[in-house]
Amino acid sequence: MEVYVGRQPIFDRYNNVLGYELLYRRSMNNYYEGNDADKDTAEVINNAFFVMHFDDLTEGTKAFINFTETMIVENVPMLLPKETLIVEILEQSIVSQELIESCIKLKQAGYKIALDDFVFDEKFVSLLDIVDIVKIEFSRVSLFEQRQLLHRYKNKLLFLAEKVETREEYELALNMGYDYFQGYFFSKPVIYKGKDIAVLNTNIIRIINELYSLDPDFNRIGQIIESDLGLSYKLLKVSNTVYFEARYEIKSIRQAIVRLGISELKRWFNILLVKDIQIVENKDLIKNSIIRAKFMELIALETSQKQDHLDYFMVGMFSSIDVLLNRDMSSIVEELPFTSDVKNALLGQDNPINSTLKVILNHEYARLNELDREHPILEISQVRFMELYIDAINWVKRHD
Repeated sequence: MEVYVGRQPIFDRYNNVLGYELLYRRSMNNYYEGNDADKDTAEVINNAFFVMHFDDLTEGTKAFINFTETMIVENVPMLLPKETLIVEILEQSIVSQELIESCIKLKQAGYKIALDDFVFDEKFVSLLDIVDIVKIEFSRVSLFEQRQLLHRYKNKLLFLAEKVETREEYELALNMGYDYFQGYFFSKPVIYKGKDIAVLNTNIIRIINELYSLDPDFNRIGQIIESDLGLSYKLLKVSNTVYFEARYEIKSIRQAIVRLGISELKRWFNILLVKDIQIVENKDLIKNSIIRAKFMELIALETSQKQDHLDYFMVGMFSSIDVLLNRDMSSIVEELPFTSDVKNALLGQDNPINSTLKVILNHEYARLNELDREHPILEISQVRFMELYIDAINWVKRHD
């Protein structure tokens, strides 16, 4: 499934790139086609952080992302790294006490906040004591009002002139004292395209129901995620790159779940639910990857490799991830908290896990000569090999 993100640069007074505003795009059409702000933000987060290579999108600078009042109150921005995120409060947000308290919490956690499309209104005064940047649509607000705002708040806030269309507007904004600039004069948004992995909506709903129960069952949540390649990939990616500063090897899906915790899992799965991901054309390859994962784990448990059975599961699960995402395997494994054995196996380096993967691939493609030659590695008979394969298929069926 192809997904899209628009990107427009933001410059400082010295023409250096401060960051990029990441924009919702539904296709290669370079204009806004959404109608639900919560869903659109969820889509941008999913596509930028969980599908595409975020560092490539931002080139190591800041990412400006719009958030609705609801998403800020629910602490959704805290899923994303504070070092690279600027939280933009949409202009239509209701300035409630809950919103103010949530913004204070974001500031205390180290996040930067911007007011988007700002037009002075008394309701925003309380937020002006909290935020870092005020974005003003340059051609929409009178020059008199802009000068008043700059004079009144220049010593405590940074000001960004957006929708700067001409050189004359840019020079005027520069002379007025604006700190940052954005608009067609510099660059139109550029659209980036990525490839997402299908996730079953029913699995998201099952997990959310479990998360909001009185006594959430981590084992049950882990079983559901293990049966869904899309969820497994995104869980590992978010546990490795989002919200947490330290990176550790992760041996299993359940370990990643425990590492994130209930609160972060709720936020993340609510994003996926809002995004409304559907099954797409690659469902057969996804299903086959899950069968392969369970098959490899069962083989490990039957042999001298039983202590590493979770690594075998991981390699089987992600053995076709490069095809699904249309990216090099080497760039993908660097984003995920795999053990060195898992990374080496996925990169084709010779180790027991990779040898088992080759056996299973030969089995799938009916390469009988190769299969016969490699079977002794498995320490099991061909009859038992086929029994385990049927067990893996049945395991996947039970989780459909």
